[in-house]
Amino acid sequence: MKIVSKFAFVLIIILFSFNAFAQDVDKDAMMKAWQESMTTGPQHKMLGNMVGEWEGDITMWMEPGQPPQNSKGTVKYESVFDGKYIMGKFSGDMMDMPFSGMEICGYDNVKKVFFSFWIDNMGTGTMYVEGSFDEKSNTLNYSGETVGPMGNKMKVREVTTVIDKDHSKFEMFMDMGSGEMKSMEINYTRKS
Repeated sequence: MKIVSKFAFVLIIILFSFNAFAQDVDKDAMMKAWQESMTTGPQHKMLGNMVGEWEGDITMWMEPGQPPQNSKGTVKYESVFDGKYIMGKFSGDMMDMPFSGMEICGYDNVKKVFFSFWIDNMGTGTMYVEGSFDEKSNTLNYSGETVGPMGNKMKVREVTTVIDKDHSKFEMFMDMGSGEMKSMEINYTRKS
């Protein structure tokens, strides 16, 4: 009962705050901005090209100077919320253990950035990156920060290169404080 009361109290505060804010803002301008923020555009359509099933050849580098580990994986991307987002479900092996992960990516009309949100079965944290699309190189370039299992912050950079409608390459670079290193490369081929 206490939880319901607290929830109701918070909801009332939010509604009063929104009403006070709305009185200070031109309602027509607010409705127009809201409409623009929820409209899918060419960036969402471009991400929609990822929808389908893909096979991946995975190369991982655990430490500089050490040989990479190779494995295979699959991902199935689907469109959610009328094409506003793309959700990918990954499966494969990592370090000789079953691996599964989920990504939600999209384009934020208000912030004018592409983004990717990632979770997987090898941790309880998240990774969030933002970036832009470079038309010349046909790449999505993301950057962000995550926290490793020891609590250390790591800078992350991701590059997704669209080769053609059936092939793409994903690269991940990590910097744990001693310089950036390539940690992963996945070459994807669309399943026929």
